[in-house]
Amino acid sequence: MNLTIEGKNYLMQVMEGQAPKLLRFYGTEGCCGVNVQVEIAEPTMQDTVQLVDGLEIAIQDQVIPILKDVTIHAEEEDGQMGLVLQGYSPTSC
Repeated sequence: MNLTIEGKNYLMQVMEGQAPKLLRFYGTEGCCGVNVQVEIAEPTMQDTVQLVDGLEIAIQDQVIPILKDVTIHAEEEDGQMGLVLQGYSPTSC
């Protein structure tokens, strides 16, 4: 997993004053496999905490292989900033 400067700056803004201060990725089962979700939360027993460009990120073990080559980025769309997972394609039927 990688992190662009835009992604890091956005996450630092969003998580300022938040407790916990970890971005957490986890999987939800769908009809065609696992889809990745994200939240600001404490890690669970099924997570591995990784340091990515100075930020601690919790990743549920089952989605680590899915996110291996993903880059977290932030960009503006319709006047709103949001995260983009470059290199991630959600499963669909």
